Amino acid sequence: MSDSTQGAAQANRNISIIALLTAIGTGIAASAVQILIFTLIKNRLVRIYQPKTYLVPERQRTTPPPRSPFGWLVSIFTYKDKEIINKCGLDAYFFLRYLQTQLIIFVPLACLLLPILLPLNYIGGRGTAKTDPVDGNNADPEAPGGLDRLAWGNISPKQTHRYWAHLVLAIVVVTWVCYVFFAELRVYIRVRQDYLTSAEHRLRASATTVLVTAIPDKWLTIEALSGLYDVFPGGIRNIWINRNYDALLEKVRRREGIVAMLEAAETSLIRKCNKAQLKQAEKEEKAMQHKTGHHDTKEERARRAKNAEETAAQIARGEGVTSGDINQVVHSVEDAIEEGNRRKNRVVDKQTAMGGLAAMGKQFGRGLGLVGKAGETLVEGTKNVGGTIVGGAKTGKGLEGQIESTNGFVWIDRDPLCPDMRQERSRSRNNSNSSQTHFADAEPVETQISIPSRDVSFGQTPDTPRGFGEHRGVKGPELDNIPYRFGGGDGSNDSDEMKNSWWKFWKGPSGGFASPMPHGFERDEYTQKRNFGQMVTSGGQQIIAPVKTLFTNNEGPQHEYPPHIDPDYVEDEESALWAKYIKKKDRSTHRLPRFGIGILPYIFPWVNTKVDSIYWCREELARLNVEIEYDQDHSDDYPKMNSAFIQFNHQIAAHMAVQAVSHHIPKHMAPRMVEVSPTDVIWGNMSIKWWEAWLRTFFILAAVAGMCILWAIPVSATALLGNIPELIRQYHWLSFLRGAETALKSVAGILPAVVLSLLMILPPLVFYNLATLQGNQTGKMRELSVQNYYFFFLFVQVFLVVSIASGTFATLAGIADVTSIPGLLAQNLPKASNYFFSYMIIQALSTSAGSLLQVGTLIMWILMPKLFDNTARQKWKRNTTLSTVHWGTYFPTYTNFACIAIIYSTVAPLIMVFAIITFTVLWLANRYCMLYVFRHTEDTGGLLYPRAINQNFIGLYVMELCLIGLFFLVRDDKNNAACFPQAIIMIVVMALTALFQFLLNQSFSPLYEHLAITLEDEAVLRDEAFERAQAARLMESDHDDSDSDRDDGAARNPRVPDTSVSHDDDIELELRKLRTSQSTKSGGNGGTFNPLNPLRTGATWATRGARTLGAATFGDLDTAHARRRRKKDVEAQQLMGEALFGGYNDEIEDLTPDERDALVRVAFQHEALRAKRPNVWVPRDGLGVSDEEVRRTERVGMGNVWITNRGTALDGKGRVMYGRNPPDFEEVSLIML
Repeated sequence: MSDSTQGAAQANRNISIIALLTAIGTGIAASAVQILIFTLIKNRLVRIYQPKTYLVPERQRTTPPPRSPFGWLVSIFTYKDKEIINKCGLDAYFFLRYLQTQLIIFVPLACLLLPILLPLNYIGGRGTAKTDPVDGNNADPEAPGGLDRLAWGNISPKQTHRYWAHLVLAIVVVTWVCYVFFAELRVYIRVRQDYLTSAEHRLRASATTVLVTAIPDKWLTIEALSGLYDVFPGGIRNIWINRNYDALLEKVRRREGIVAMLEAAETSLIRKCNKAQLKQAEKEEKAMQHKTGHHDTKEERARRAKNAEETAAQIARGEGVTSGDINQVVHSVEDAIEEGNRRKNRVVDKQTAMGGLAAMGKQFGRGLGLVGKAGETLVEGTKNVGGTIVGGAKTGKGLEGQIESTNGFVWIDRDPLCPDMRQERSRSRNNSNSSQTHFADAEPVETQISIPSRDVSFGQTPDTPRGFGEHRGVKGPELDNIPYRFGGGDGSNDSDEMKNSWWKFWKGPSGGFASPMPHGFERDEYTQKRNFGQMVTSGGQQIIAPVKTLFTNNEGPQHEYPPHIDPDYVEDEESALWAKYIKKKDRSTHRLPRFGIGILPYIFPWVNTKVDSIYWCREELARLNVEIEYDQDHSDDYPKMNSAFIQFNHQIAAHMAVQAVSHHIPKHMAPRMVEVSPTDVIWGNMSIKWWEAWLRTFFILAAVAGMCILWAIPVSATALLGNIPELIRQYHWLSFLRGAETALKSVAGILPAVVLSLLMILPPLVFYNLATLQGNQTGKMRELSVQNYYFFFLFVQVFLVVSIASGTFATLAGIADVTSIPGLLAQNLPKASNYFFSYMIIQALSTSAGSLLQVGTLIMWILMPKLFDNTARQKWKRNTTLSTVHWGTYFPTYTNFACIAIIYSTVAPLIMVFAIITFTVLWLANRYCMLYVFRHTEDTGGLLYPRAINQNFIGLYVMELCLIGLFFLVRDDKNNAACFPQAIIMIVVMALTALFQFLLNQSFSPLYEHLAITLEDEAVLRDEAFERAQAARLMESDHDDSDSDRDDGAARNPRVPDTSVSHDDDIELELRKLRTSQSTKSGGNGGTFNPLNPLRTGATWATRGARTLGAATFGDLDTAHARRRRKKDVEAQQLMGEALFGGYNDEIEDLTPDERDALVRVAFQHEALRAKRPNVWVPRDGLGVSDEEVRRTERVGMGNVWITNRGTALDGKGRVMYGRNPPDFEEVSLIML
């Protein structure tokens, strides 16, 4: 190939050992710095480096690692596979297993291949005949040099018989890799089936719920679906028919934005007033001091600041003011049951009862009376270290350090809702004549389509076979019209045209069923609805609806809504409290777009109307609340989608329903999916037709292919960065770089890899949007689609383009002839191996060190809160939102590494050394992150693992294809083809590899997702064993509860004397006391999380070393003060986790079947129906501005805006602090259904 078509990797051919070591040294130095920083700060910034030890629900928490600098390397190996699965999920477990699998592949191969191939390639090779004494490279530019002398191309033409060793070892590589893949898929199926049939998982709704899509109209009724699917064992429990709530969802999204805007505007107003008051007070104080001649001392200023902080904590601990709360938010399972009963009663009143369904499950557990403290309730009695307690907030040095280390969170006492207020709140839930403004006269209709549960399913026991013509309480097809033999119809379904048009062969013979009819089907009614005119109208709407929405706003059903604001209310600004401190121009304002185009206020601000943000948001939020709640109560007015969720009573019934053919017409009622989590549904894609999904897939695949081609242009340009010395010689305008060739040669080893990594940042975002646009209906399907797209993209860009050519179109021209592909790969791949030596090692070191240091999260935590987090909700969201893993783009990166290593395993065997290093460091870093950093909210159940293994076969095929071309290209010293037999054998091996993969997938693929019937009996035995163990545990818990009641006073107020703690032994003693107290309160569980537990790990090796170094260099420092401050920071962060998540029982096995069903009935509703009235959460202040804003909002919105200032306040410096979850946070959302 010409120089213009050589790839970036080829630019590094004949790379010297110096260049490689420079690249590796640079990577090691950069990663060492990151690891050092991680070691120094990991025990202090536990929010970033150990958030899963406290800032997640208790079920997902892990034990903090040791405080020693490298103790985490030991702790990550103490977790067994089962613990990793329970804490992190199957996806995380199989990802770690995938990295471990690559080590299983390459370690034995390296031990076998390296001692054989390296001597064969090097001794007596072309590149060892004559070398340059300076850098060791061959004087002949065509001969291999540098590390290329250890690769395929160095074998002399006189020694072509050595290639037989390459053939044999290549067959060994293929055989070993195929065997490992076979063994891993067997393990995958066993682990996944064991997990799915566990008693804990079988309790989840996702285990028994099936998503059915592309349902025809006449089957889109509860009667039809229940009559169709109740043939499976156990019967049906719930059915949800989805409706198109896009218009309602758009209102909900707009309401969320307005709530955020109103919170920001109100918070800004309150802070401005308080800052103005503080400024005025300081001015008056200075004037008084100037007049009296007395100036405050440092102690007096500290005492005044402390009093201000105490006042702020007292305000935050107070009851606050609230308005517009209609008690929609469900804080406990009891609330969910009450809400479910009210919904069920409304359904019974509205529609005819159709019969119940069989009760699900056995009576496990005792109910979630433990779920429960509300988000506003906190564990009282906080331990104090080095200071006094004011409302649970530290005041030793004030709230300053705590607010900085926790982004505004402060520990405050229990929820000010006293028992009387709680009883009043409970009564208000049951009292239909609430004082708040809501639709008391019009009972809301049922917003989900479900079937009331009862002991038997549709009047039939689970063991009773379904008789012909017997339906469970609904009308079925008339028996007189059903033919009993083939062609035995009475002709009523045959038209004259069908009888006479014998030549219409595509319609088939007349007679028999025109089409199967669902239960409860009314032929006359259906025929009337499907007349020609309505069919045309409906079909036209289906086609032009997406185009129509581009030009018009889809407002959904048109209703006449009740009034949302008081039309007689006039804002009295003169008497407003805020007017005493600031002017009207200081209030927040924004501009409204005139023509509904949101970008106009930014392009032409002068043509749009400027409004006061608070006044406008109040009215708009009240309007949206009224409209959304009214639309939710009239949900039947929205059109149906062509999909439904069906929950069965038995897990095996759900898997049978998914695998059975549901409809007699192709692509109808398909695809069907099981293991669908309620939070994983993409509601916008639930009404896509099968043909529309095909059409979208075609365009998306074309877009992905186009992106791979176009993205190759900048990627291939990295070749220029890898051959800078050559560019200097060719282009005169780069002459200023002459004389620095040695330095540039070192840079050439690292710069292309760095630039290539930067180019890979944007594609994942594009692929996720494409996968959503494709029509994937669950997040699990979207992740699987992204995994395919991103792997294909990486393999083309990082491997093919970088290896073969720098010009995309030159590459396409070079492979225009399919038969030229092996030759093209054979010519270029051996030259490109050196590039991937440095690429893999740099990627491994930088990725692993970056994963440990969490650079992005660290920057976001340090900078973003100070710049953007102004409201209590923004601070709470940043504190509680942990880093997550997008598996669709996480897996392919490492799969691509594995493919590259497999491809070069025989061509350049030295790459296996770098592969082993790569996967080892990545395995260690990712194991730490999975256990201590990443929170895994959604899980595909490990489905990405078999797909990643199948993608590894591409590496085998490319390796075999390359070897075939190389064998054909080998020439002996007489220029004759010397390896023709080896090439033929390699072709056979490639065919056998393809056959093996085909048989492997044909055998294993049915078990990738579905359970076998043989597992059901074993699963039932597990359920019984789990029931016995659960009953024993609950009996023990009840006994411990009775013991704790006798010592309730001591358990509620574990106070620490107001003395400074200076010894670790004293801290440990207090920790034991607190652990005992907390354990007693939570039911005697010895493993209960202790919020102060990380205090033991506060004094780290890093800080002790820094303290010793500082004392030796600058003298004795105030080490006691530093230790107290460090421990206070850690303690404040840990208390945040206990306040926000502690005390909530998120174990689903503690729920009774009725309680689980109460949660599930709501969970599978459309998210627009589940949306509750949001709360406007504003901080309380000592001036009373916040209280007045709440009252004014109540008057103008007639109670249609829920606004409160409970649980948040301003500190002495006017900063927002909070001490509990937002009032509209639902604790039951922590339970994974």
